[in-house]
Amino acid sequence: MSAFQAGLQRELNHLRHDKGDLFLTLGMMPVLFALIWWIFSAGQPTSLPVAIVDEDNTSVSRQISRLVDATAGVELVRDYTSAQSAINAIRSRDIFAVLVIPKGLEKSVLSGNPGQLVLQLNSQYSTYSSTIERNITGAVLTAGVGIGLERLKMGGAFSDAAIGIAMPVSVNALPLFNEGPDYEVFLGATLIAALFHILAIIMAVTAVGRELRDGTAGEWLAKSNGSLSIALLTKTLPYFVALNFYTLIFVGFFQAQAPNSYTGSLFAIWLTLLVMTAAAMAVGILIVAATKNFRMGLSVGGFYSAPAFAYSGQAFPLIAMPDAAQYWASIIPLTHWLELYNQMWIAGAPLNEALQPFAIILLMLVLAFAPAYMLLKQNAFEPANWGSR
Repeated sequence: MSAFQAGLQRELNHLRHDKGDLFLTLGMMPVLFALIWWIFSAGQPTSLPVAIVDEDNTSVSRQISRLVDATAGVELVRDYTSAQSAINAIRSRDIFAVLVIPKGLEKSVLSGNPGQLVLQLNSQYSTYSSTIERNITGAVLTAGVGIGLERLKMGGAFSDAAIGIAMPVSVNALPLFNEGPDYEVFLGATLIAALFHILAIIMAVTAVGRELRDGTAGEWLAKSNGSLSIALLTKTLPYFVALNFYTLIFVGFFQAQAPNSYTGSLFAIWLTLLVMTAAAMAVGILIVAATKNFRMGLSVGGFYSAPAFAYSGQAFPLIAMPDAAQYWASIIPLTHWLELYNQMWIAGAPLNEALQPFAIILLMLVLAFAPAYMLLKQNAFEPANWGSR
């Protein structure tokens, strides 16, 4: 039996007998994958409760109410008779905004004066408030244009001329990528990629760290005929293959779920995920090689990988973060992979137009693995470094 076969068989035997590591390798990812997809599967927030306080109670106010209620993102709640009672309901999270139609609106509008509604939002919840504001603004704009057209027609203007007068200037907004926006694409898929990143680091720390913890590093190396390269390859290969089997499912699933949002090459984005998971595993090996301690390695690995998504620039612009946060983001493989996600998979750019983040991930793989190899060679096979839990 070759050194490669012996080392690989040893790791597979461990997985057969250790149910915890087997679940970490094969069972955890699909469970978390399904959970996150289910959370964001709706794509967009819908039926967000918004109070309406109609102090005017006229045909114009009722028309505005009907148009607002017809939007998918908002569900009007008519249980409040004053703005103050509605604001109290916002504080208790029964609703997330209140739309006040002031008394005298219809009279003001029909006399040719501008009318103004008041929309009070709970901006603590930015996604809620932006969705509500977008839906209500669109509905009120539609109502306002309709009222203006009717008024112009009553003055004798023809329909086409009336539209030009009512809307002399307009914006023709053309969303290019992730039209909607679809939060299944924006957050669901990217959070699942963040899980691959976390699990790759934790798997690598666990696989190598337990050899130090259990004092079996010498046996591990001996199975590979003294070759640390073969020992590391056979140690990490089962986890790398398992992770990237799920990355292939991940890419294919989301491509099928939202073909209009994912315009890039499935194979190219899967290739970048292979490289990202390899870089993350190299970082995990470096962490355990530097700490020489299984428990400390897991702690450092968790500290490094768990908040990676927050620093990636996906949810909050990276350019707006302090310099220290931008530096921290730059040493995390996930940050650069999410650039590839947005450039290649969403915007449809070919790999040759996204070479910079791809090259950075490859460089991180090399820069993490080289010192990890040297540190393991120096420390892992010294009995003095064994047994620490």
